[in-house]
Amino acid sequence: MRPVWYILMAGLLAGVLISCGCTSQAPAPPATAAGVSPMATPSGGTSPLSLPRLALDLSFYPEGFELIYAGETEPPSESSLLSDPSYRGGYSVTVSNESADFPTGEIVDQIILIYDEPVTHERLATIFAENYPELSRWPLSPLPDPGIGEASIAYHFAYPETTLSGYTIIFGKGDVYQIVTTMTGDGTADYGFLQEIARKAAAKFP
Repeated sequence: MRPVWYILMAGLLAGVLISCGCTSQAPAPPATAAGVSPMATPSGGTSPLSLPRLALDLSFYPEGFELIYAGETEPPSESSLLSDPSYRGGYSVTVSNESADFPTGEIVDQIILIYDEPVTHERLATIFAENYPELSRWPLSPLPDPGIGEASIAYHFAYPETTLSGYTIIFGKGDVYQIVTTMTGDGTADYGFLQEIARKAAAKFP
């Protein structure tokens, strides 16, 4: 089980190493529902065991993307969500089209969370900060509501004094929240592409 921020930062580090010719990546095998820890599900609520079915596999991405990680995840150790009884599980998928021939490719992270709280813009902002504490401390520029799910918010972010930047969209429906994030090391992350990915993810909501 890996915290969300670890997957994100590990992917960034791998991208830097690839661009320097220091390493290469091999995709991880897809995780299955059996890899998700069962948790108590309120009557009518979404089961954590259903989370892998809500994740986007490689068929939803353009050719050239490869799987980095897919499996159960949880908020970082300092997150208050871990002690909140309303939080009932998480699943994430990370893909990238980075390679030795395309070192400035995009990393895309999809996080799916079950949380027994109504979806609101304020709650979405909290969910983002709790799951990406490092990223949420970078300079963030709010973007217009992308209109995905029952509520949604979006940000552009950039790491200070570097070309590392990207976009994130947080949205939800019912008791399911999602965070999709894309970033590149050269400042060319594509927000239109991320919106397309978020809409595909929202179409899989139960």
